[in-house]
Order: sequence, then C-alpha cells, then structure tokens
Amino acid sequence: MTELSRGLRACFIIAAIAAAAALAGIFTLPPLDRDESRFAQATAQMLESGDFVEINFQDEERNKKPVGIHWLQAASVAVLSSAEAREIWAYRIPSMLGAILAALACFWGGERLVGREAAFAGAALFAATVMLGIEGGIAKTDAMLAGATTLALAALANLRAGGGRKTALLFWFALGLGVLIKGPVTPMVAGLTILTLVIWEREWRWLKPLLFWAGPVLAVVMVLPWIVSIQIATEGNFLREALGGDMGPKIISAQERHGGWPGYYLLLLPLTFFPAILFLIPGLTRLIPAVRGRIDDKATRTARFLIAWALPTWIVFELMPTKLPHYVLPTYPALALIAGWGFVELTKTASWARWTGWALFGLAALVFAVLIPLIFVTFGDGASQDAIALVQTSFDGTAEPGLSPAMTALVLATAAIFAGLAAATLIAHRLRTGSAALVLAVLSGLGWHVMTRGAALPGAEAVRLAERVRAVREMSEEIARIAPHDIVTASSYTEPSLVFSLGTDTFLGSAEDVLAFAEAREAPTLLVLDLSRDEDLRAAFAGESRPGSAWPEHDLFDRLNTLGDCHRAWLPGTNYSRGSDTTLVAIFTRCQPDTAQIPELDDQ
Repeated sequence: MTELSRGLRACFIIAAIAAAAALAGIFTLPPLDRDESRFAQATAQMLESGDFVEINFQDEERNKKPVGIHWLQAASVAVLSSAEAREIWAYRIPSMLGAILAALACFWGGERLVGREAAFAGAALFAATVMLGIEGGIAKTDAMLAGATTLALAALANLRAGGGRKTALLFWFALGLGVLIKGPVTPMVAGLTILTLVIWEREWRWLKPLLFWAGPVLAVVMVLPWIVSIQIATEGNFLREALGGDMGPKIISAQERHGGWPGYYLLLLPLTFFPAILFLIPGLTRLIPAVRGRIDDKATRTARFLIAWALPTWIVFELMPTKLPHYVLPTYPALALIAGWGFVELTKTASWARWTGWALFGLAALVFAVLIPLIFVTFGDGASQDAIALVQTSFDGTAEPGLSPAMTALVLATAAIFAGLAAATLIAHRLRTGSAALVLAVLSGLGWHVMTRGAALPGAEAVRLAERVRAVREMSEEIARIAPHDIVTASSYTEPSLVFSLGTDTFLGSAEDVLAFAEAREAPTLLVLDLSRDEDLRAAFAGESRPGSAWPEHDLFDRLNTLGDCHRAWLPGTNYSRGSDTTLVAIFTRCQPDTAQIPELDDQ
C-alpha cells in the first residue's frame, strides 16, 4: 500500500483508474437521450455557426445551463474531430477529464484530511465508482462539475491546514469553473461547508486568504463577460429561464417524472457508490468517535470537515422533490475519503461494521451480476413483433429476431469476470489481506464498467434507433442519387439523438407535419415515421382496417406515391426515454427518375 501511494506514482494510478472507468463507454455507447444529445447538438451548432455565446438546440434557445461544458466540448471536437463528423466520443472527452480532475483533487484534499495512504485508497475507490465512471463517459456537465467542486473543497481543506494566497486563488478558480459548468451548485456545496464549519467551530480566521482581492476578481472575470453577453443576446431570457424555468421548478416539485421521497439517494448508495461502499461503514465507525473527540484533535477536525462537506449538501438534495442519481455526486469525494479512512483502519473497526460493508458490497455485486445481463437480453434483440408483422404484410424481406451470439458471449464473459472479481474482493476482505482487498475492489469497479458500458449496453441493439436511421441515410447515394449529407430528413421520431446523428437541418414534427414538409419540397427527402406514436398510422402500414382511422390506407399510400417513394426500411427498437417499443419506417421520396428499383431495405 505504501509503495502504491508514494510520490507521483499515486497520481498516475488514480488518474489511470478514473480514465479507464470513463473510457469503458466513451467509444462504445451511441449518443444518449435526452440530455447528452441535447448538450452535444448545442455544441455542434456553436461550431457550425461560430457563435460561442448563445446555446441553441436547432431553432430553440436552450437557456438552462451555463456555457462552460459547451466551450470545453467545442475545443475537444475542434482538436479531435469535427462538427460534421458527429462523433459523440469527441464530445465526451471533457467529461473524462472532469472525472480525472475530481479523483486527483480528492487525493490532494484527502492528504491534508486523512493522510496520504487513506487519501490514496479513497481517491482510487472514488475513481472506480459506478456514478463517477458513468458521468465521466457522458457528454454533459456532471463529471466536470464534480471536478470543479472537488477542487474547490480540496483547496478549502488545504486552507484550513495553513494554505495561503495561491491556494485561495485555486479555490476561486474552481468556483468560477463550477459556475460556468452548472451555475450555483459548486458555490452551494462550498458555501454550506464553510457555513457549517464556522458555526460548528466558531472559527473563521483560516478563511482570511480567501479575502485576497485577486481571487474574487478571477472568478468574476471568468464568469461575468459571458453572463453579460448571453443576457444581451437573449434579451434577458437566459437568467430568467435558467433560474425561473429550469432550476426553480425542480426545487418546488418533481420535474420530468424525476421524483422521489427523502431517502432516495441513501437507498441507491450501495449501487451508485460501488465498489467504495465496501469500506464506507467501517469509515463511518471511525468518523463518529473522531467527531466526538475520542481520538485526537486532528481526527476531530478532519471528521468535522468531511461531515460539513457531505451532510448539508446531501440533505438539500434529499429534500428537493426532483431527484436524479447523479445530483449527489459532489458529495462522493467526502464519502470516498471516509471509506479510505475505514480501509486503513479496518483492523480497528467493529466486526458488525466490517460485516455490514461486506454485505452491502455483496448485495450490490449480486444485483449487478443479474441485472446487467438481463438488460442485454431484454434489449439486445433488434427486432420486435410489431416490426415482424409489418414485414410480413407491407414490406419485402424477412426478419430474424434473436441475440447476436458473439455479443452474448462477450456479455456473459464480462459478467463472469465481474462476478469473479467481486467474489475475490469479498474473500480478501474477510481474510483481511490488506492491499489485496483494495486492489480487488477497484478492479471490481472497473469490471462493472467493462461489463455494463463496454459490453451489455453497447450490445443492446434495440436502443440504437438513431444510428439505424443514420445507416439508412448512408444509402442515399445508391437509392436517391444524392449524397447522405445533402439529403434532408423529416421525422416524427423526435428524440434529440436523431438530430445529433443526422444534423441540425433535421425536421421534427408529427407524422402529418413530416408528410407536409416533404410535399412542399422538390428535392429528395428521407421520411422517418414513428409508428408507436400513432396507432392509426401503424395499422395502415400493417394493412389492418380501423374504422374512423385518421390514416385511411389508400390516402396514405396515394400521398406516398405522389411523393415518389422508392424505398422503405423498417427499423424496430425501443425508445427508452419513453419506455416503449418503437418501430420506425424510413422512406426515401422524390428519387431521381433513373433510380433503379432495388429490394426494400431490411433491418439496419
């Protein structure tokens, strides 16, 4: 353990763990609905337009979150890819860097709080956790927010241990970065921590370096120019909508079906904080006597800081009606340092605490080992019975439902490896083999990411609807004599991933809107009709008679014939944002007169 945590080696190991956890899904997962695709599309539009002030999703202002993550994504895409390529992995790189920053900042702050070995253990466990790894592989704000917030709290920990103006400047930089990433969250976490400590200890002199004028000026210079610019550009709408339309309603009531009772985050903790949950309960049993002054003064001050960091923010999010699992991620570094503390003093903890940590870890591992392969089995079949019925009635071609044998073997193999690592961790923990339990716990966390985000979810073919539409569009040169990037798509499947995958000019609307859009154009158009949202439309394509249907079969196909439809593709899958099976029909219209009629497209 001492060898692993020595010198720069410790930083490289922690960074490598965080990077490995994030990378497990960066290149393998398709653009995710809905937030990731909205963030990525807004960034792509910045690159296309050259306007790096306003945040838009197609023609709609997206006045919800600040611009910071978009700037970082734009820089990443400009260096590694291009807006035209629509490669989602390039938009995810800043999130991976945010996860690395969070893990390293956890280690830096933890050195001052719990000592180098416990800080190393805690940071390594934090880097491998389910929640940080997930957010580190998604192109949105929360991993970078965790990085900025952890850096700010680590700076506070160092200020409390005697840090000076340079540390204070770092704190203000982290605060400014956090505001640019997600508004008030970083200031809230830092402010609650400071307020709790000052009230608890009645001591504030350690905060004096924060009064050094250059620090607040730095934060203001980072944030104010863009705030002024966006307020001018949106005629004052940004702050009004971000605070009153996005943040405010989440505080008052559950938004977008994301609600939960107090205790929601605590109930999920064994899963989201895996594998660090193994040592959290032992750590808490060291924290409680420390805060009561039963160990020494340093331990008492450390316990107070960690409680002030985690508990007030946790309570705020538990009391908020709107809940999502990642909201409490800024508190996880504090919990990880408590877990690291529990690991280095494992032999001093009560037997019940070790058994509780052991049981929670084992329960989470069992749930994952069963649930993740089950998700693959449920969504790994790219066909649906509705789509098969369509093929049998109105389409040429056949459908062969079933799981890919190669992908099934990969998922089962990674699940077996994960289960083996988790079992080995539990054995090592019971045998009290020291560093082996920590190493195996971290490997279990990485095994989870490989199993879930490297194999099972990428193999869930049913959720790759946007990619399937894009694959159909790639055939436009052969079918419609027009390059894929030149043909416009009009779709009643309205998920943001489709817009990101196909481009900003994608038209979204109802099925009637989509047909009217194509009828108003002379150029070829790719129509995408979502049959799951219109039962009458589904029945018309399936050849079923429905009295009073809004889509009489002959009228629908007369309109398609007038549009010169030349090829159709059925694209079955699952819209996980709506929780329903979905079948899309892709139709090329106004194909060139010399276009040869080729068989209807099969499942893409």
